[in-house]
Amino acid sequence: MTVTSKLDSVNIIISNIGQAPVTALDTGNPLTETAELVLDEISRTVQAAGWYFNTEYSYPLTPDVNNEVLIPPNVLSMDFTPYSDVNVVQRGGKLYNRTDHTYKFTGQLELDLVWLEDFEDIPEAFVDYITIRAANVFAGRTVGSTEAVRFGQQEEALARAGAIEYDTQQGDYSMFSNRNNTTTYRSFRPVQALYRF
Repeated sequence: MTVTSKLDSVNIIISNIGQAPVTALDTGNPLTETAELVLDEISRTVQAAGWYFNTEYSYPLTPDVNNEVLIPPNVLSMDFTPYSDVNVVQRGGKLYNRTDHTYKFTGQLELDLVWLEDFEDIPEAFVDYITIRAANVFAGRTVGSTEAVRFGQQEEALARAGAIEYDTQQGDYSMFSNRNNTTTYRSFRPVQALYRF
C-alpha cells in the first residue's frame, strides 16, 4: 500500500466499505468527513504511545512573563526528566507544580515530550498502520461490518509489526542504552586487549 497524502488514506478507508474514491476532502460528503475524523482520531491515539519519531527528551520549556509555562497545543504527553524533585501535571494548558501547589516556575524546565505530528510528516510505516487501523474502526462504526473488520485485522497486525520494526530500526534500541538511547556500554574488542584504564 502506498499512501502519499491524507486524501489517499481517506480513500482507502472508504473503499473498505465499498465506496468510490473522492477527489477532494472538502466535498461535503458525510462519509468522507467521518472517515477523515476517524483518521485524525486514530493518528492521535497511535502517536500518543510515543515513538522514536515524535518523542523528545529533556526538551527545554521556559516560563513566560507571568512565570507560567504554557504547554504547546501539539503536545500529547509530557513528563519531567527522571530524578527530578518536581511533580508536574497539565492543567488548563499550563504546567502545574503539584509539589509546591502552584503554576509559577522560575528558570528553564526540561521535560520529556511526545508531540502530535501532522499526518503528512509521519513516517510511511506509521501512515500505513494508522490508515489500516482507521479503516477497520470506520467499517465497524459506519456499517457495523464485523466481517470487514475481521478481514482487516490481520492486515492491521502486519502494519503494526511494520511500524514497530521501523521504530526499532530508527531507535537502535539496546538493553545497554540509557533513557536517551545513547549507548553507555563499551563492549570487549580484541584490539583493545592491552588497553589499560
